[in-house]
Amino acid sequence: MNTDKNKLRIIKKYPNRRLYDETDSKYINFSDLHQLILDGKEFKVLVNKTNEDQTLQLMLQIFLDLELGGHHLFSDQSLRSLIVLRNSPSRQFIDMCLKNTLSIVQPK
Repeated sequence: MNTDKNKLRIIKKYPNRRLYDETDSKYINFSDLHQLILDGKEFKVLVNKTNEDQTLQLMLQIFLDLELGGHHLFSDQSLRSLIVLRNSPSRQFIDMCLKNTLSIVQPK
């Protein structure tokens, strides 16, 4: 059951790369999306004309911006290892381990 706090927000992405939060009826930026994540708010980013889900792409872009901003979570070697493991027969096991590990730090 969703409360207002946990209600799924729909963010529309327009061709000019602007993002519109339909819940608050206002344009937002990547910093606002980052804050939504930190606040534990659920959202989906949909392309305005096609309704294509681009949530993952924008979350990855936020993560990449943080990594390039000097607060590195991964070293060069750990990123290389993740890329190699992504194509290995152990991929399903690695995916499960990462999901289980990361689920521990989910916001409440």
